[in-house]
Amino acid sequence: MAPGTLYDLVPSATWVLDAQGLITMWSRSAEKLFGYRRDDILGRWAGDLLVPPLTEADRDRIEQEIADAELAGGTYRMRRADGSIGEFESRSAFVTDAAGNRSILITSVEADALHRVEADLAMREALFDQSPIGVGIFDTELRYVAANEALAAMDGVAVADHLGRTIDDIMPGIDTARVRTIQQRVLDTGEPVVDSRIFGPIPLDGGPRTVWSMSYNRLQAQGGKILGISCSLIDVTERHYAMVKVDAARKRLALLNEAGTRIGATLDIPRIAEELAASVVPGFADLAAVDLLEAVMVGDEIPPGAHGDSTVMYRVASRGARPGRYTDELLEQGSRLVYSADSTFGRCLRSGGSYLVQNIQDEMYEELIRDTGRAESARVLGLHTLMVVPLSARGIVLGTLLLGRGEGRPAFDPDDLTLATELGARAAVSVDNARLYHRQRETAVMLQRSLLPQDLPDIPGIEVAHRYLPGSLVTEVGGDWFDVLPLSGGRIGLVVGDVMGHGVHAAAVMGQLRTAVRTLAGLDLPPSEVMGHLDDIVASLGELHYATCVYVVYDPVARTCEFASAGHLPPVLVPPGGVPVPVDPPSGAVLGVGGVPFEQKELQVEPGSLLVLYTDGLVETRERDLDTGIGLLCDAIAEHRGPLEEASDAVISSLHKELGFDDVALLMARLDALPEDAVASWWLPAEPPVVARARELTRKTLHDWDLEILVDIAELLVSELVTNALRYGAGPIRLRLLRGRNLLCEVADAVPSLPRLREARDTDEGGRGMQLVTTLAERWGSRRAGHGKIVWFELQLPTGE
Repeated sequence: MAPGTLYDLVPSATWVLDAQGLITMWSRSAEKLFGYRRDDILGRWAGDLLVPPLTEADRDRIEQEIADAELAGGTYRMRRADGSIGEFESRSAFVTDAAGNRSILITSVEADALHRVEADLAMREALFDQSPIGVGIFDTELRYVAANEALAAMDGVAVADHLGRTIDDIMPGIDTARVRTIQQRVLDTGEPVVDSRIFGPIPLDGGPRTVWSMSYNRLQAQGGKILGISCSLIDVTERHYAMVKVDAARKRLALLNEAGTRIGATLDIPRIAEELAASVVPGFADLAAVDLLEAVMVGDEIPPGAHGDSTVMYRVASRGARPGRYTDELLEQGSRLVYSADSTFGRCLRSGGSYLVQNIQDEMYEELIRDTGRAESARVLGLHTLMVVPLSARGIVLGTLLLGRGEGRPAFDPDDLTLATELGARAAVSVDNARLYHRQRETAVMLQRSLLPQDLPDIPGIEVAHRYLPGSLVTEVGGDWFDVLPLSGGRIGLVVGDVMGHGVHAAAVMGQLRTAVRTLAGLDLPPSEVMGHLDDIVASLGELHYATCVYVVYDPVARTCEFASAGHLPPVLVPPGGVPVPVDPPSGAVLGVGGVPFEQKELQVEPGSLLVLYTDGLVETRERDLDTGIGLLCDAIAEHRGPLEEASDAVISSLHKELGFDDVALLMARLDALPEDAVASWWLPAEPPVVARARELTRKTLHDWDLEILVDIAELLVSELVTNALRYGAGPIRLRLLRGRNLLCEVADAVPSLPRLREARDTDEGGRGMQLVTTLAERWGSRRAGHGKIVWFELQLPTGE
């Protein structure tokens, strides 16, 4: 018996009886089925194997029934050799040999095994015939040996016409070469193929092609014999095209996300336009062009009625999938375009709606593009579909996005127009944000320039360098500031402050404080009083504002620094050839806290010392605390002892390698002394002859300084101030002359009351001295010093001095 046949599934046995029912032949398969050995069973009456065994009467009855029969059968209960009882289906054939002897040939099978096979066959037949899935069976030559009605309905060929034919004969309109390759591979390897999609023939009515899902398996008997292959065919047309739509929607969403990420990563308008064009070509369109209004590009406000009878646009960005002459001529990046109101672009600008133009014919190019050369380029490129969508934000159309497809690609559809409109809306928001950012930035930069000194005054006795860095590229403004103030007596005020917060609001508060410092410093108030007044000003601003500040007054004649601090970082002082050392500031709370007095500290400095004032943005970062940062600042200062401008750059580059979250102010000052021959000072007794002595000393000193042209005015004003000191003050009196940018004259006495300017009446004998000073001096003022006061005036030096 060959392996891999039905007999493997249904064990059977063949045995023979003579006319009397005795067993005369017993096959090896009978031994396996019943368990009786051949030698033990031959010659026994077959009725003994039945349960219950046949009686003599049963034997006679059966012999009569089958006397003339050719074939008989039934299901019998029979006892095996091991004593177990089983049901067996038996078929008996009656044969007669040449001598006329009659024998019975019996074939027996187990009833249970036979019933299982029958059930399987019935079930498979039902599935095969009744299944809505098309099923075909192929032999090893890949010819149909069976097909069900569902398959016949799908391919339009009757079941009978399938038999003996190949897939090429049945379905010539499909990719049969691919199908045959799959069939042969399954037959050769035994590896199944599941859900292989195949398209049906192209419908004559132009409708969508039918899509089938094919699955193949090799058919193999239990013994390993290859019988052929089976095929199941399912119509998945609706599901396929639904998945196509889902996939298209997914791709559109991915395109939106990618484009949104690219155009949202910059605030540069041309870059936004370039990223928009790059995100759609070549994946979505064959060409793209971004046109923006002239007002958008130059940063002007878009006036009402900007989209009139003709609108001026600039082609800011463009891209084509087929670079070359015709693409360049059609797109003309950087060109100035004028769109009339009745053109597609003009209607898009005026209405804010999107337009889809399909199936473009030759005569339509000139009408759409309205430029003969560019229309010819579009014709050569084979453009058959165009979309024009507005770039609209906050109800204002800022420009248009042009998209086109050419030969080899399907036309745009309404879903594509929806996608393009969404892309245009997102790009418009980015362009509008960039436009507003640039306007705000210009305002902020202008504000910053107006609040911070651009050119510091050249003051004798000091050399300064300064740097300011914004906290970010977005605002470019902040609350840090610095200033250098020329004060009376040849003194110099140095101030650095930091308003807590960022942006324009902090810069506005900073501007108020800087103005207040300049005003208070102009009143010759000591640093501690300046801080007290600033604290009151911050508290009066009406909102919770806080600021730190350090104010240093350097006297190049006395070579001293007086300073007060409002919670600011310590200044760094570097003696000539010495090591940078942070100077402990006097006590003082942050401005805006209120109720805390400010102390003042005085330092004696050597000529050539370096004083460094700074804000916390220079030394503090998220990874670095203040102490570490101040230590690094001292190291950087010690390492760079060259010219101040170079040293300032070196310090910034060492500590501030990239923009952080806080702005930075740095002020470096080389503290020099005035030359000895530029200062003259005398102590005079409080006696009437001192006026003449003061005039004489002034005259002689000005002659020595080659300032004869100022002698008369200086003598007159000095005599008036000395006279006032004699009349209203107390001795001793000090006269001091300084030659710097101007000629400075100071008269000091021991009474702290400051002079008041009043209008003298015609009948008054006195009271005109200070009026003379006001009239003749370049400027004048007074300040308290120790237990007394100093009254001073300045005269402008002759040109060339």
